[in-house]
Order: sequence, then structure tokens, then C-alpha cells
Amino acid sequence: MNRSGCLLALAMTAVGCAQSVAATTRATTATATPRTVLVELFTSQGCSSCPAADEFVHALPALGLPRARVVPLTFHVDYWNDLGWKDPFSSSAFTQRQQRYAEAGFLRAPDGQEGLSGLYTPQMIVDGAVHFSGRSRDLAFAEIRRAAEAAPALDLQTDVAVEGDRADVTLRVTARPGARREAWAAYVAVAAREARTQVTRGENGGATLLEAAVVRALSPSVAVSLAPGAPPLHVTVTRPSDLPWSAVELAAVVQSPKTLHVAAAQSVMLPTEPGRGERK
Repeated sequence: MNRSGCLLALAMTAVGCAQSVAATTRATTATATPRTVLVELFTSQGCSSCPAADEFVHALPALGLPRARVVPLTFHVDYWNDLGWKDPFSSSAFTQRQQRYAEAGFLRAPDGQEGLSGLYTPQMIVDGAVHFSGRSRDLAFAEIRRAAEAAPALDLQTDVAVEGDRADVTLRVTARPGARREAWAAYVAVAAREARTQVTRGENGGATLLEAAVVRALSPSVAVSLAPGAPPLHVTVTRPSDLPWSAVELAAVVQSPKTLHVAAAQSVMLPTEPGRGERK
């Protein structure tokens, strides 16, 4: 499917997170070396061009790109829901996120051409800076390698405390020597590690779709302070009610509110033994 000329004038909204409390366990992770790269895929189960891109994201670890090297997030947009199949993971908030990339005007194509005239799926965005079709594996490998080789501007360290249905994520962000002083914001994404969906209608009718890193919620963004001695940031997210913690992955991202370029991303290691209060 190619309907890239379809513009959606929507405002950015945050995905809220409820809270509940029970027993606590902890896990800590630190930024990997070489630089960890954020890969976002805007996709839809109603788009016949998207399954190949989703399969690629699912295969990243087997292709030598584990979470320590690449943090993938797949956002299911809602503008193809009128083609016979309503994507159960779609959200207008994710469409608005994609629209914000288009409106910010700082995306570029791999050939260096700047800007974006409309929304399309499957759209892959690497580190908030470069976009291309998610079916283009060669381009994806090249842009991931390019981003991984870039000198990191910030260091990101996370700690997570799981309390029943809630995860409290602590983020410590520090500037590397020589890093430009600019505004940054941090957020945490909550994603299903894997999803398998039998599609009965629409362009993918009759297919069973296998997807990974399916974003279910985004926390509100929190302003980052790079001042010496600045306190850590705290972000609370809630586990989707239909998933155990063992089926969930979290990702922390530091991103420019202006350019949407990504300075740091990290897969947040959840405890190997979830809190005793976890409800299956």
C-alpha cells in the first residue's frame, strides 16, 4: 500500500498511565557500548505492506541486533482502520506522534533530502532523524550502523522498581564532555514483547501476523536537567491488564522536544522475578 500523500492534522497527546501498588523488586541497567539506537516503526495490521516490516523488527535479535544495540518500538496507527480491519493495537496518539515527526520538519531521507510531505506505513525512523520504508532492510542496517557509530551526547542509566501492576523507572541522564547544551525530554514506553494476531478481514485477511515491541502506552515526557548534581528523573508506568510482566518490555528514551532527534535510548531491564503482587 502506498498512500503517503495522506496528511493528518492532529494534535499531540500523551498516553496516560494508571497506578496500583504491591510488593517491590528491582533491576538496574546502564547504557551499552557502542551507542544504542532507537528504531521506531509506524505500522498497521490493516496495511498489506506492513507485515514484512513487522517481521523484520521481530527478527532483529536473530539478525545480530539485540536490545543492547537496538531498541525497537512499533507504533500502530489508526488511519487504516477503515479498510475492513480495526487494528487492536492502534491508537490516535500514535498517529499523532507520527504526525509530529512530519510537522517538526527535521526528518531526512537516507539520501539527505529533508522533510516529509505526508504520512505512510510502514515508516521506519532511526534515532528520530532519518526515515524510510520499513521494508528496506538494507537501508535499515546502514542507518542503524551509522547511528551506532555516532558519538553519544548523553549517558543514560536506569533503575526500575516493580510494584504489582506498576513500574517506577528512575533515569539518570548526564552530558558527555563537549556535548551541546540543548533542551531534552525523557519518556518511557510500555510494549508487548510479542503479539500474534489472526486477521480475518481487510488487506491482510486470512494472515496471522507476528509482531514485536508493540507499544501499548507512552508515559508523559519529563524535562531533563543536565546541571551538575541534578536529581534523577522518576517516571511511573502501568502494566497492560492483559499482559504479565514477563510479556512486557520497557524502553527509556531521551529526545529533543524541538527536533525530535534522539540522544539516548535504552531497554529497561525488568526484574527476572516480578513482584509478588503481580496478577497473572
